[in-house]
Amino acid sequence: MRTSKNKEFAYAMRPFKILSWSMGIWPLQVYNSFAFIRYLFVVGILLLMVVILSTEMYLDGSDAEANLDALMMSGCGILAVSKVTCFRIYSSRLIINFSSAAKDYNELDNELDNDDEKRTIMRRHAYMAKVTLISMVFSANFCAAIFAILPVLLSNEEESNVTVEDTVTYPMPSAHVIELVKFPESLQLIVFFTEFLMLVVTSMGNLGSDAFFFGIVFHLCGQVEILKMKFSRAIDDSGRGAENLHLLINRHDYLLKLSVMLNDTISLVLAMQLLSSCILICTCGFQFILALHDGNVVMVIKTFIILSTLMIQLYGYSYVGNYLKCQMDEIGYSSYNCSWYKLPTNVAKDIVIVILNAQKPVHLMAGKFFVVNLEGFMSILKTSMSYLSVLRVMINA
Repeated sequence: MRTSKNKEFAYAMRPFKILSWSMGIWPLQVYNSFAFIRYLFVVGILLLMVVILSTEMYLDGSDAEANLDALMMSGCGILAVSKVTCFRIYSSRLIINFSSAAKDYNELDNELDNDDEKRTIMRRHAYMAKVTLISMVFSANFCAAIFAILPVLLSNEEESNVTVEDTVTYPMPSAHVIELVKFPESLQLIVFFTEFLMLVVTSMGNLGSDAFFFGIVFHLCGQVEILKMKFSRAIDDSGRGAENLHLLINRHDYLLKLSVMLNDTISLVLAMQLLSSCILICTCGFQFILALHDGNVVMVIKTFIILSTLMIQLYGYSYVGNYLKCQMDEIGYSSYNCSWYKLPTNVAKDIVIVILNAQKPVHLMAGKFFVVNLEGFMSILKTSMSYLSVLRVMINA
């Protein structure tokens, strides 16, 4: 892999490299046939899962609980395919961002740029990215484990009841598809683990891709914070204030271009994410209400865990988008608070350029029309709860 040998870069990016490399979307890899095979393997598993679930819903429309599970898994699978494909198609923009990150870490070892405060800022944002990665991956795999364990628990309950026919349950709603294909009973265990693998790949392709994207956004936010610190120290008594200011203005423009590239990479996927999140929250909430109405404790616990994971995913995008906007907005204040009045008039006017650029809001945009921030998060929750209240009235009626 074409990665930096810097230890700081390895500390910050190794978890993201392992996760994205396995899916064939690591930006600094060698794009050869082996990387393409890894990508096709992940996409193939996800598409196969979506086909199985769609066929199952077509074959059996009477089991509402299974169909709701199939609808939710299909939505997550389509999202995972879109994210992995998007990061593969727009890999050039990610390569520029990750190459810039490697360069930033290499500069930490230079004698002229050996700033402990800068190192602390970069480590803090790397730590934030890793905590986000661990939280989202743990949540995703926990949901996959719940879907794998529940069929076993339910089958044990059915075995204790002699009036219930002996049927095999799987992590995904797929009984009719398996019956249609006529798999032999000796392969039931293999089918079970294959479906569990599909759920794990879906989790990694969906929430894992999110955490991978958050990692580079957090690094960009760290560079913006470092830029704010440098603006406050740009004007000193060394007589190089004009030169320092010119370099910082160029650096600001460069960071703005990086943010635009990241926004263009994720914009279309974010639109799908917000739409599907709204639908899935309503779907899982509807399941939760049905489970409470029927007194199904197992289903209540399962839907609650799934709802929590969906909320974590949606909140993650909202928080990262809001954090990026706040960091970019504060550059204008930092540049104005420096000792610009010590500079010649023709040089001090360049501060106006920085302030004007900082006035342009830097958002994560879903489809170029919806701003993804904490306010948008609350708006989506309100909309989802409104639809859910209508479904609750229908049940009570």
